[in-house]
Amino acid sequence: MSINQAGGVHVWAAHPKDFDEAQWSGLAAWLDSFERFRACLFRLEADRRAYILAHALRRLALASALAVPPGELSFSSAASGKPLLTAPEDPGIYFSHARTRSRVVCAVTRIGPVGIDVESLDGDTAELDLLAGFVELPDALRREMERGGDAPRHFFIYWTLLEAYWKSRGCGLSFANPPIRCHKTGPGWFKVSPASGDASLACAWAISLTSPPGCVASLVLEGRRAGAAAGGINVIHHDPDFFRAAPPAGQPQQP
Repeated sequence: MSINQAGGVHVWAAHPKDFDEAQWSGLAAWLDSFERFRACLFRLEADRRAYILAHALRRLALASALAVPPGELSFSSAASGKPLLTAPEDPGIYFSHARTRSRVVCAVTRIGPVGIDVESLDGDTAELDLLAGFVELPDALRREMERGGDAPRHFFIYWTLLEAYWKSRGCGLSFANPPIRCHKTGPGWFKVSPASGDASLACAWAISLTSPPGCVASLVLEGRRAGAAAGGINVIHHDPDFFRAAPPAGQPQQP
């Protein structure tokens, strides 16, 4: 399968719990030597496995999109930390990936710059003050969250939109970033724009993705090429099968 529709974004997702002990060395074989070294630096096994699965998923998603063997892919990072595909060269492909201990996701598209984020629902960190300065919340939603009605889910919807927006802009979340405004435009859809009205910052379309209980994920596409109407973007979901796909060259190595 190769991506040949300009209006589609392909979303891949996987769960670390779905793999047994014997399969992790096979998943690690999808990584290059630098990624395996990075995996070894994680102190906790859950974090190491989430990293391995996220990077294997990224390789599988891009190899499928480009119709090339996964072992032919090479990556580097921009000064901002943004992942870059260095081989094969294809300036028309855009991707983003994210991970938690319980879920990893990857988005691939030809529409334009894309960002994706996933978070585990954690009521202890779902505080409105953490969003202050980053996201301008609608007054009605702020009042609802202050009353406690499903506050953690609302918080993480906006937090993942925030993270995904700045990923789509090619940089990470920073206190130096100007605040954004998220306007709900339809079921699950948002228009994201700079709260200041700064024309130098692109507007974007965002969608809160369907996720299993305990997780929230959001996807953001840079708006100038994403189309004029939210909901017109075709989101195609994929379940990975690493062990049927063509494996990368080399022998499995346990990180």
